[in-house]
Amino acid sequence: MNDENNIGKNSMNNNTPNTLYENSFEHDSCGIGAVVSIDGKKSHSIVDNALSIVEKLEHRAGKDASGETGDGVGILAQVCHSFFKKAAEASGITLGGERDYGVGMFFFPQDKLLRAQAMRMVESLSKKEGLNFLGWREVPVHPEVLGKRARDCMPVIMNCFIERPENVAKGLEFDRRL
Repeated sequence: MNDENNIGKNSMNNNTPNTLYENSFEHDSCGIGAVVSIDGKKSHSIVDNALSIVEKLEHRAGKDASGETGDGVGILAQVCHSFFKKAAEASGITLGGERDYGVGMFFFPQDKLLRAQAMRMVESLSKKEGLNFLGWREVPVHPEVLGKRARDCMPVIMNCFIERPENVAKGLEFDRRL
């Protein structure tokens, strides 16, 4: 069959339309919920509703036989400028206005040398891309609530902040640049 006949068909089954859904991966989306504000209004109720979903999905957190350790569950939310402005300042980082910076979330190894190398690589790549790297913030964690297996392999979680270049518009243009 030539490529022209395969347009619009997925690679797993040439008789089905090319979509984001592939039934052979049905188990991959198990335990996902979404709460969104279509009009873009910020509201604490969105976070409350998302946390309600997380509570209902506790059985999907992949707990081990001890019942102490799961593979993680959480929510993804829009960047909260007031929160990150305070958190960055506490780490000696000055952020601009809302949407004038990007926030990266990194999961680094516990080994200090490997972590330092990876952090330098991020900083170097930022510079290479013409982006102003503002700094690192270690994300506070509470390892005492984790099971032993999770603590044993827990990464060091860091935020990095990158300034939006003046010649790049706020919003999608900057998001795509990152």
